[in-house]
Amino acid sequence: MKLGVALAVGASIALAAQAVFAQDRELKIGVVAAESGSFVSAGNTIVAAAKLAAKQINDAGGVKIGGATYKINLYIRDNRTDVNVTIAAARELVDDVGVKAIWGTETHDFSISMAKITGASKVLQFSGNSSLGAVLDDKAVAPGGWLHYTFQTEPQEWQRSGSTAKGVLALLTPLLPQAPKHSVVFVGNDATGQYLSSHYVKALEANGQQVDLVKYPPDTTDFSPLLTRIKGLKPDIVHFWYNGDSTLTAFPQALKLDVAPAYFLFGVDPGIYAERRLKSDKPVTLSCVPVCWGASPYPAVQDYFKQYFDLGAAKGPQSSVSLLYYDYFFMYAKALEQVGSLDNPDAVVDAILKMKYQGVVSPVPLSFNDHHQVTFATEVCLVQPDTSDQFKTAVQQPPPAPPPGDPGG
Repeated sequence: MKLGVALAVGASIALAAQAVFAQDRELKIGVVAAESGSFVSAGNTIVAAAKLAAKQINDAGGVKIGGATYKINLYIRDNRTDVNVTIAAARELVDDVGVKAIWGTETHDFSISMAKITGASKVLQFSGNSSLGAVLDDKAVAPGGWLHYTFQTEPQEWQRSGSTAKGVLALLTPLLPQAPKHSVVFVGNDATGQYLSSHYVKALEANGQQVDLVKYPPDTTDFSPLLTRIKGLKPDIVHFWYNGDSTLTAFPQALKLDVAPAYFLFGVDPGIYAERRLKSDKPVTLSCVPVCWGASPYPAVQDYFKQYFDLGAAKGPQSSVSLLYYDYFFMYAKALEQVGSLDNPDAVVDAILKMKYQGVVSPVPLSFNDHHQVTFATEVCLVQPDTSDQFKTAVQQPPPAPPPGDPGG
């Protein structure tokens, strides 16, 4: 090739690249999640949901903002289930990368730490953590408040606990010789477990249960001593609460010890129960956060998980957590298009608060309340005794108000 021709070809390529760049500008979105450490099974789901949403939005033509087309570029950071790494990652994404929004984290107290960084920089944050409800009040979400740009993408904990307790008792009661009156909640003794179980205990009490709370150290692998103690309490139901990975270790040990006549496994998907061929001669209920991939009654959810797993996401006990993050990419993109600017976060917040969006996580359109929180139902499944893959599902709506003794939030 002659030099003149080569230069001409090179110039054409450069011009073409510039044209593409001009047509497809970059929308920077951060993702902070545990891709390692003790919360990895939930953290991986945030990354997988973000990749699926970004791909679908980009494949559909991107986000049209002010006459230009933007393609989502994800900046994913592994927080290693460490709050200090989380804070450093948020600081880097906000100050150095210049992201316009951050998804994460799945760890409750980490999200609040991140919000102090994102809020000060007017970066939107979407977190599927119910503990945000403890701080999302009128003053915090008002313009100028430190949580004005933060959105809680999971129902309030008293709502989730209330619908879960109601579903568990409704499914188990017909299979027991007498109506259950005594429950034991078995939970990891960390900040998340303490917060979540405080609401769940109140929800069970509101449904007529006498409740004992038994906590285990977060890294426990031999649950036998504590399970033996629980058996001595003679409960009607043992509720394995919150950490699905720990539950998958503890539950088989409980079966061997014949601890209770019925069980509830929170955060264990029916799909995992079936894949691991778990089986009990006692009735067992399961619930996911928020909708199960192994036994969903919703066609939209079934289609979502097909695409989710086809993209390479692992099938885990908490894959359903991905649905606490997926729909909000589309809400954010829609808000940006309505506002017509990347640089007016206050208008984007207003647009999201006025929006009703038909997503995957709920057959009812999603909307945020004045405290930047969503509401939707919870799915609970019953495993037919002596089977691994025969499920009966129930979708429970949240109660209208917190139970007695629950401060709400």
